[in-house]
Amino acid sequence: MTTEQLAKIQWLNRAFHAEKNYKAWLAKLERDRSIAERLTRSTDGTGSPSGNSTEISLIQLADTEKRTLERLQELVRIREEITAVIQAIPDLDAQTILIRHYLAYETFEQIAERMHYDERTIRRKHVKALEKVVL
Repeated sequence: MTTEQLAKIQWLNRAFHAEKNYKAWLAKLERDRSIAERLTRSTDGTGSPSGNSTEISLIQLADTEKRTLERLQELVRIREEITAVIQAIPDLDAQTILIRHYLAYETFEQIAERMHYDERTIRRKHVKALEKVVL
């Protein structure tokens, strides 16, 4: 592969990496929520939540929620950019291969099966599709 093709692959793979990052933040958010819920349920005998640790946990939860939302917005923005570039390609097979690989995260083997082509044909068409990508 040429350095130009590798650069295009890296650019197209941004959605995959952004989604992995978003999912990591989502997992952290679920964990922070669980901790905050446990802390707010524990009381000091008077029915009031246990002081400082609960407040710190809720602040951390709010921060994690904000950062998770930011990651989701970034993921959506990246996916929209990639979608626009792919839709600008007039070849529908090329579009299909790029969408399935870079937005649906399918392997070339899966794409070949769905499109009723040989995997080597999909790989060849992928390289040709990359040539049509304009960044």
